[in-house]
Amino acid sequence: MLRKYAICDPSVDGQSVATLYYDTDKKSFRISIDEAADVGKLPLSLKMHATLGRYDLNEDFSMDWVRSRICPPSRHNISTILQVTGLHEYDEYGLISYTKGISVMDDLYLVANLL
Repeated sequence: MLRKYAICDPSVDGQSVATLYYDTDKKSFRISIDEAADVGKLPLSLKMHATLGRYDLNEDFSMDWVRSRICPPSRHNISTILQVTGLHEYDEYGLISYTKGISVMDDLYLVANLL
């Protein structure tokens, strides 16, 4: 099953600048940058790809992007974090869904979409 999240940016009135897809069968992520997005306003992590005309980002980059927005499995109090989030084991999808992708690196956040 494919899960879909709009990657929204408050600097452009909360509009979606990209989409994060999660394949529950393969347990993999993929990011697709909106080709109509203003490249100049994209956060650096996405801007570098869009500037080169790469709008569909591979699974490795997408997983790295997700991991950069959640706590690592080696975090000191990870068992407490997992308990608070209702997770029984470390799971990137569960964590990014719970936190809505909010990070100190930029103002992006995720909004769940139905497919």
